[in-house]
Amino acid sequence: MSRKNRVAVIGASGRMGKAIIQVLSQSKLSELSASVVSKGSVYLGLDSGLHSGLKQNEILFSDDIAKAISESDAVIDFSIREILPEVLEYCKASKKPVVVGTTGLVDSHKELLKETSKTIPIVYSPNMSIGVNLLFKLTEIAAKVMGDLADIEILDIHHRHKKDAPSGTAEKLKSILLETLGRSESNIVHGRQGILPERDPKEIAVHTFRAGEVIGDHTVYFFTPEERVEITHKAQDRKTFAVGSVKAAEFLIGKQKGLYDMFSVLGL
Repeated sequence: MSRKNRVAVIGASGRMGKAIIQVLSQSKLSELSASVVSKGSVYLGLDSGLHSGLKQNEILFSDDIAKAISESDAVIDFSIREILPEVLEYCKASKKPVVVGTTGLVDSHKELLKETSKTIPIVYSPNMSIGVNLLFKLTEIAAKVMGDLADIEILDIHHRHKKDAPSGTAEKLKSILLETLGRSESNIVHGRQGILPERDPKEIAVHTFRAGEVIGDHTVYFFTPEERVEITHKAQDRKTFAVGSVKAAEFLIGKQKGLYDMFSVLGL
């Protein structure tokens, strides 16, 4: 039997890190090789398997990013955007492919991803869920058919702890609509308040809810005078993002340098 792919997880003690470790524990193709947490973390030295609700795996939480990456076949990063440059630098130095699922990235981070992808293969997506990427594709199809006939709204619902708003997924939906319909940021409205004029036909509104413990719900609405089309994805378990992340890491192994997305991973 051939050796399993060794996958290092950066941000391993968080919600997504725990889910990825759980998925890796059941994978036939890949296994956890390192679990990295931030410097000074209270989890340093603890067993990552036990922390993730599994049996002991003897892979302790560490803050040694360089060692974790150098000893892996692929890296999955779900940490924080502030350390993304460091993660990418170590991946580039070790020539290791990396899946970036960290949210809240700004233009400078995205430019850094593009630049680093000239050296190593990278998968970057604002959402690793297989179902959400179908949502992206269906939104593109609906926009081509209905976009110039319909009023369009995006609804983004997440748990009360989420820091970025709108979500990366909502931002991706927005960019798909703008690109497909040839519109610009000037057509985007975030919420509404006060006495407003009649809606501009090219307007696209983005609404954000942050409440309770919702894992992640996204809906794109297309309203015409005669009908309404709603395209919705509701995450029921964070493992959906973890399954996609591990699939992306496995996709990258052996790939040429370049910046890939989940459409590439899923063949969409």
